[in-house]
Formats: sequence, C-alpha cells, structure tokens
Amino acid sequence: MDMPRRSDCDGRLPNAMCEAARAILEEAGPGVVGLRETARRAGISPEAAYCYFTNKDNLLASVAAEGFRELAAAMETGATGSDPFTGVSLAYFDFALQKRGLFRLMFGPILVGRTKYPELNEAAGVVFDLIQRVAVSDGSANEDNAAGMAAGGRVMAYLS
Repeated sequence: MDMPRRSDCDGRLPNAMCEAARAILEEAGPGVVGLRETARRAGISPEAAYCYFTNKDNLLASVAAEGFRELAAAMETGATGSDPFTGVSLAYFDFALQKRGLFRLMFGPILVGRTKYPELNEAAGVVFDLIQRVAVSDGSANEDNAAGMAAGGRVMAYLS
C-alpha cells in the first residue's frame, strides 16, 4: 500500500528522505539505499527528491553527517565521566552496535570522499577531533590510540 504523497519540495522533504534512508540502512545496508525507493518510503514523488538531493551520494552524505553529529553528541556525553577515554570508547562502540547500518555508511567508502561534502566533512571532523583530544589528554593514550579507534570504526563497519 502506497503512502499518501507529500507536496513536492516542501520543507519537510529532506528530513523525511533522511528518515526513510536510515530505515533502509538498518534493514539492508548502504548499498540498497536509492533515491526512488527512499522517496517512495518518505511518501513523496521521486521528482521531489531531486529538489534537495542531486543524487544518491548526496543523500547518503547528508545521512552520514547526521550520524556523525549524533555520534559526536554521544561521545561528548561519554567524555564527561571520571574516565573520559573509556567513556568515549564505550559511546563509540555502543553507537556502532545500536545503529549498525548508519555506522557502516559513516565509516564506509563515503568517508574516503568526505571532502566533496562540506557538511559531512565538518561533522566527521568533529568526531575525529574529539577522539584525538580525549586520547591525547589521557595519560596512557597517545595519537596512535586515536588513530586506532578511528580505524576500528572502519573495521566494525564492515563486520556489522
């Protein structure tokens, strides 16, 4: 049964598209997300999707940026405890386990080309800066630990 269509190019479209894309990510992974299917699930016309997202990669970059912002918020909360490095690490891995499809997208091939997408590049940079800051400020950690955590994200993305 098709959902009722929202008016083309209304202000809710980007959020509706991102929500639908995230649902597809969790069900089937990044390779299955497409503009037409995402638009159908969001209850809008495929043509309306192109008002905000010129192609699938732009949609995925937007969703990945949203994920990095959520991850940064969770990690910031983890950093406020008595052991910031452990708190950040646990928040990072909990996010990966709870949002597997989104995490796979965030640390998949789109991350390599993130500089093409300013919003994604900025959001990912916040996470990497936070990891770096917490790892370096931890007496037993160093920059290699921060790089290791970031690399671990890429590994977990493919395992989940």
